[in-house]
Amino acid sequence: MFVKILGTLAAASLVLLSPVQVKAQERGLIWAPAKNSDRSYSARLGARLPTETPLRAGLEMGMSASEGGAVVDTPVKFWGDVTLMSTNLPGVKIARDIGVLMNALTGSSALTMTMTQKRVATADFDVESNRNVTLRYDGPSQQWNGLDVSQSLRLTRSATGTAFILTGASRESFQEFSSSVSLEQRLSDHFTVTGSFDRQYEDRFRPAVRANYKVRW
Repeated sequence: MFVKILGTLAAASLVLLSPVQVKAQERGLIWAPAKNSDRSYSARLGARLPTETPLRAGLEMGMSASEGGAVVDTPVKFWGDVTLMSTNLPGVKIARDIGVLMNALTGSSALTMTMTQKRVATADFDVESNRNVTLRYDGPSQQWNGLDVSQSLRLTRSATGTAFILTGASRESFQEFSSSVSLEQRLSDHFTVTGSFDRQYEDRFRPAVRANYKVRW
């Protein structure tokens, strides 16, 4: 079943890359560049497929460089997302999705289940909870090799865009843990500033301040 899913996503990606008439302004086209770190970038290309169940698929290309600026990796991956549940009612929004990411060169893959719930707690505050469960598959050894789990709780003051965030995560099948306490301020629709106190799989907490600017089209 898993192999069939990967094959379907791969075929969909090849269709998306074929010389058909697709323009950037056409509805359903996905183009999402991202800065993953100071020396790592990626761009996700794809489209929303016209199926009864919302399905998105495509290709993700990236680049990682060394401290000296030399390119050390150029990963190419097939990706796909399907929405299992989407409820949008007054005061509550619930979504459940499954995503697949497969390395086109090695066959290593990840299957991720995502659950999101947003609610209006009071007239001033909104509450959002997120949970992600990821199963990882190692292509060269042809076996499942890990389970990662993460969850977060966000309390947002709607009038000011200020959010208090608690997060927790485990990886390597619950062998390592991390946690974070954050305060986020939205300055515009595209720009936010975040101050956090993080414990990233280490024995001590570290303070951090980040700024994020994001545009989607």
